Amino acid sequence: MEEREIDKRLHVQTIGIREWNHQSSHYNRYEATPYEALDFLFSRHKIQTSGGWIDFGCGKGRVPFYVHYLYSLDVTGIEMNYVLHQDAMNNLMDYRQAFPKKRGTLSFKCCLAERYEIPSDATTFYFFNPFSLDIFRSVIHNIIRSIELAARPVEIILYYPTADYEQFLQDHSLFEKIVEIPIPHLYVYDEQERFLVYTYKKP
Repeated sequence: MEEREIDKRLHVQTIGIREWNHQSSHYNRYEATPYEALDFLFSRHKIQTSGGWIDFGCGKGRVPFYVHYLYSLDVTGIEMNYVLHQDAMNNLMDYRQAFPKKRGTLSFKCCLAERYEIPSDATTFYFFNPFSLDIFRSVIHNIIRSIELAARPVEIILYYPTADYEQFLQDHSLFEKIVEIPIPHLYVYDEQERFLVYTYKKP
């Protein structure tokens, strides 16, 4: 199914790429994860259905909407850009009107990722290269601190992972890569077209 058709089914508008006039070296442009990539992830990896899902750098909200639609989980999108956050909130109004009885909460926060306080019940953290390694490192530190305060199983999912992100988690003693999921028809042309899933290891 084409992206526009899925957006239409969800009553949202998430298509497009958005560059910024004053692009920061720490924050990347908006580009949504392809629906076909998400479908492939969900068909190859059983995501956690207990606890909340956090999408860092959620943009217009594609991943939060799709995860909530498919799994009725508690999902939160974190977006530092006001324009994109407003797009997500507009989408949320239309989505809620279309699916008023769906279980699970769905919300969007406009804040810097490194300043977001990790909820004690969040178990899945999703990243599609939203920001620099420095910010990623800070977010991972916040996740670890949250786990220390409230022990629970945690997954980190990277789509189209940068070498910096991958190396950081590979070198980190508290995380273990449990699966690598190439997207076959895309991976042939671009070896970054893949998902990496990491779990937290008890120290």
